[in-house]
Amino acid sequence: MRRVARAVLVAAVRGRRARGGPWGEAALAEFDQTTGGWEAVRWAAGGLRAVWHERRARTRTLPRGVRLQRAAVVAVLLMVPVAVVMNQFVLTPRYMPSGSMEPTLRVQDRFVVDKVGFRLTGIRHGDIVEFDSPREPGTLMLKRVIGLPGDTIECRTGRVYRDGTALDEPYVDSVASTNDCGAPVTVPDGELFVLGDHRLFSQDSRQLGTIPQDAVDGRLLARIWPLG
Repeated sequence: MRRVARAVLVAAVRGRRARGGPWGEAALAEFDQTTGGWEAVRWAAGGLRAVWHERRARTRTLPRGVRLQRAAVVAVLLMVPVAVVMNQFVLTPRYMPSGSMEPTLRVQDRFVVDKVGFRLTGIRHGDIVEFDSPREPGTLMLKRVIGLPGDTIECRTGRVYRDGTALDEPYVDSVASTNDCGAPVTVPDGELFVLGDHRLFSQDSRQLGTIPQDAVDGRLLARIWPLG
């Protein structure tokens, strides 16, 4: 993330030149003193504002047509890296490869994963989260959060119970469809108990056990295709 933020700032400050204006170069010099990834992103955003004001001051004396052309070029140059950053680190489009989350998400449905929001608000019951498979590293899975740390989860007569109370699960096609949970499970600290909505087809915490919260990479924001 830090490398991408610096590349965006360098492109804005220097373009094809060896050096940029004094404000932009000062922003670059101070950027190199940042440490964390998010600090780098915030500093790059501030540097982009400084570069914009610097260029605006220089171009006020140019003919209006030239100013408009330059503004269009700068906008395109900025939009491309910003789109890359958004796609990789903020909002990422995905598609559903299996039927494990039906009927909520069907095979080949397109959806967007938010990679930032859940880090600010925390993970809640009912959230649909994306995480790295504990059995196949590098393979992403999408499941619904049923249990948070401290919750006791069990299955009886096809229903899911949390701390002794049967869950209302309108997102499941058949109410009495959840089996094979084994003995009641109390979710450890830093872990989650997750299930797919298609209980008869999903591989989830019934087989994999609880998953580390640190393995969560994003939270479902919205389905974008098909519409409706």
